[in-house]
Amino acid sequence: MTIRESAAFNIAYFARRGLDRAALERLTRPLLDATERQLPGELAALHGMADGAGLPLLEAIVPNAWEEIDRLVPARDDVPAGEQRSPVERCSALTVAFPGTTLLGHDEQWLAAEPGEIVLVVEVPADPAEPAIVSPTAAAFRPQVGWAATGHAQGVMSLTASDDRPGVPRVLVSRSVLGARDRHDALRRATPGERSGGYAYLHAFRGGDACLVETSATGAALSDGPGVHANHYLDPALAERGARPSAGSQARFDRLAVQVGDAPPRTPGDVMRILSDHDSTPSAICLHPDAAGGDDAEAVSFAMVCDLEAGRMWVAPGRPCETPFEAFDLAALVAG
Repeated sequence: MTIRESAAFNIAYFARRGLDRAALERLTRPLLDATERQLPGELAALHGMADGAGLPLLEAIVPNAWEEIDRLVPARDDVPAGEQRSPVERCSALTVAFPGTTLLGHDEQWLAAEPGEIVLVVEVPADPAEPAIVSPTAAAFRPQVGWAATGHAQGVMSLTASDDRPGVPRVLVSRSVLGARDRHDALRRATPGERSGGYAYLHAFRGGDACLVETSATGAALSDGPGVHANHYLDPALAERGARPSAGSQARFDRLAVQVGDAPPRTPGDVMRILSDHDSTPSAICLHPDAAGGDDAEAVSFAMVCDLEAGRMWVAPGRPCETPFEAFDLAALVAG
């Protein structure tokens, strides 16, 4: 899969919903303006992605502002654009920590029709103050989940709240957060003043620290870990502005909590087994696409496990129940 193919898929997705290129230009302009003010390095990265792939900037921003644009597309003819949509069903993660081992596991849940294979991005920023990162992702997307040379691993879950607004796209904020050095730096990076909305960021740091940062467009909460997360707010104050937990998110969260609580995973293989689980309804942790959903069906597109002390990452580029995990030495990737 190339950046061009991935970008074309996302442009076509919105064209099927009545948004032509002129409409996409109009909707993304305030997002680009906010990014230029708040995260100019991310805007430069989008320009670089577009130039390298021979694409106009629009085709680089649309995948990375997918959630912001999608919220403005009516779900039905009688739903006005801009009205709060149903809660999203994307991604599950867990962290565990005990003496000598800190693990993070993440299932990326996205559109089943996204073409091609997952890529592994190795990024060494020109700014020496920013760490190198390794991140599995779809080709046209900026890195969101993965590992940073600060000894940090991150899983990201989508959230829906009543204060969602035009601003810096969530994906670009999450790329900044991936470079965090500790929990307080993670909270700072997750809360630029003009962010469009929120994510749940599950963090693990080498040495055993684990925490959760939940954000909305105007609120944030930091809590201790280890823990599990799906697609609804756990902080009570943020939950008041968030969408009610969907049945699928609650099912995945409950199943993760049981597995981590009853017999906490001790090895990367244990985490892989949890990420491959199907024993929750109406949504499995390892979600397979519903044929009736067509191109809009959601499914797990990859799974990732990070061992912070060992400096290793395992990635299953597909549903982890049926796709072997590949092992990567993170320091060697960055050095190479």
